[in-house]
Amino acid sequence: MTLRRLAFLPGLLTCLALAGCPSDDFENFGNSGGSDGGGNGGLIGDDARRAVLADIGSDIILPALRDFADDADALQSAMSAHAAAPNDDQALAAARDTWREAMLGWQRNEVLQVGPAGRSTGLDTTPGGADLRGQIYTFPFRTPCQIDLAALEDREVNANTAINIKGLGAIEYLLFFEGPNPDCPPPAGADLATKRAQYASRLADFIASVADDLVNRWSPSGGNFLAEWSTAGAGSDVYMRPQQALDALSVALFYAEKITKDDKIADPTGIGATGLTPCPTASCPERLESRLSMTSGANIRANVQAFRDVFTGVDDGMGVNDLLRGIGRDELADDLVTELDATLDQLAALDPNFDAAVAAIPDATQCMNASANRTGLPVCKLHGDIKAAMDIFRGPIVSALSLATPNAAAGDND
Repeated sequence: MTLRRLAFLPGLLTCLALAGCPSDDFENFGNSGGSDGGGNGGLIGDDARRAVLADIGSDIILPALRDFADDADALQSAMSAHAAAPNDDQALAAARDTWREAMLGWQRNEVLQVGPAGRSTGLDTTPGGADLRGQIYTFPFRTPCQIDLAALEDREVNANTAINIKGLGAIEYLLFFEGPNPDCPPPAGADLATKRAQYASRLADFIASVADDLVNRWSPSGGNFLAEWSTAGAGSDVYMRPQQALDALSVALFYAEKITKDDKIADPTGIGATGLTPCPTASCPERLESRLSMTSGANIRANVQAFRDVFTGVDDGMGVNDLLRGIGRDELADDLVTELDATLDQLAALDPNFDAAVAAIPDATQCMNASANRTGLPVCKLHGDIKAAMDIFRGPIVSALSLATPNAAAGDND
C-alpha cells in the first residue's frame, strides 16, 4: 500500500522535547473530584498527577494488555487449528472470529502506546519505549504481495521480520483475502491456501509471545513498569516528573486525532486531512483500515472508547478529567465527554455497516458538508463529531494542563 503518512509513524508516542512547565493553576491542583471518575482525595500538585497516572495504569493500561494477551492466546490456538486443516471451512470461520476478537482487543491498546509499547528511537520516542507495538500491529503499513511471498517461501517470523508483512494486519489479509492475488499470482502448483494458513499461524505464535512480554513488563510480578509509571517523579527511574508521564500519555492519546480521525475516517471518506493524499473519487474504501474483514467501524469505536476511559477513569478510578476539575475547568471536562459520547452514539448506529457506508458515499461535497454541519450522511457526520471532540482535547485541554503534543500535530488544523 502507499505510505501516505510518513510524518506520523504508527508507533508515535511522545517527543523528547517536553511541553513547558505547568501553569500556576495546574500546579495548584485543587481538591474537587469528577463525576465521571473518582475524586482526588485531597491530593494536590504532583501527588494528584501521580494518583491519576496510577489509576490509569492499574485500571486501564495493564488490564487492556492482559485482555489482549488472552485474545492472542486464543488466536494462536485458532490459527494452529486452521493451519492443520487449511481447507476446512469451520476451522477458517473459527480463525476469522477469533481474529476479530483479537483485533478489537488490540484496538484499545492502540490509544495506550506508552512505556514498552512505544518507540525507543527516533524523533518521537517515549520514555521506556521498547518498540513492542510495532511487533503486534503496523497500520497503515501492509503489503499484500510481500505477505504472500513470505508465506510461499515459508519464512520464519521474529522481531526482525519487516513490519509490512507481519502483525494482525497481515493475518487479516491471509484469512480474508480469498483466492490468488491478481497483482501477484502464485507459481503454478503452489498450495497457496496451506502456505497462507501456515504463515498466519507463525504470525499468531509471534504475536502471542510479544503480548505476553508486554504484560510481563508492566506487571508487578514481572518488570513492574506499572511502578515506574505510578511513581513518576517520586522514585521512578524512567519519569523524572509526573508531568513527563502525562506528556507521554497526551501524545499517545493523539492517536485518536491523527490516526483514528484522519487516517481511519477522513482518508477513506474522501474528506481528507493534512499529510494525506487526496481521494480522487467520492470516497476511497480501499483505504479503510480493515476492509477485508469489514470491521473498520468496530476498530474506530474501540479507539474512541479507550480514549474516553482514560479521560474519565473507570471503576471509580481517576482520569484526566480529574486534573481539569482540580483547576476549576469542569466545563472542558464536560464538553469533551459530551462530544465523545456523540461520536460513540454515531458509531453504534453505523456499526457494523461503516465499511459499506464509506463505499456508498455518493458525492464528495455532500460528505464534506455533512461533516462540517454534523448532519446528513451518518458516516460523514461521524467525522464532524470526532473532530469536535478532538478540537476540545488538542486545544483548550492541552493548554489548560500544559500537555505535550506530537511533532506531527504541529500546524495541523484539520
